[in-house]
Amino acid sequence: MILKRGVTGFTAGDLSLERDWAAHHAEFKKYCYSYVQQVNGSVLAWYDPDIDFGYVHAYVKIGGEEVYIFYNDMYDYVAFSSNFEIGGLDFTDHPLLSALFENRYRVLTVSQLTEPLLYHTNASGTILMNEHDLNDVELGFMVHFRSQSVGDLVFNYWD
Repeated sequence: MILKRGVTGFTAGDLSLERDWAAHHAEFKKYCYSYVQQVNGSVLAWYDPDIDFGYVHAYVKIGGEEVYIFYNDMYDYVAFSSNFEIGGLDFTDHPLLSALFENRYRVLTVSQLTEPLLYHTNASGTILMNEHDLNDVELGFMVHFRSQSVGDLVFNYWD
């Protein structure tokens, strides 16, 4: 199951989900640089979490291909995208990088990330048909920001 409680970054005060964020980011950065170098690539830019994007990501070049590597620090998920557009990430599978990252992280595939969200709202709240353990805050944001896919939740830009 990908849509675990707190995956969106909104834990609804669940202290059991707290982690040493700085340590996880530093570790991911170390592995990211190492893995990209192993395939004769280079990291063109590094992005720490900010007010718009709550997740770490890197912009890399391998051969003639440029790709973004995204990291969801809540559950150590990694994904790749050919772009960095707010609300419109074009996820891609990258077998070369996946083979390296999957030794340490859970690499999410295009089919997993583009899985449509099936939900409806009624008087008692939002009902999400996809397998999930999201909290009510996350479900509320999902509806408010009109999320369409699993990837929209895992790598959201909610403020």
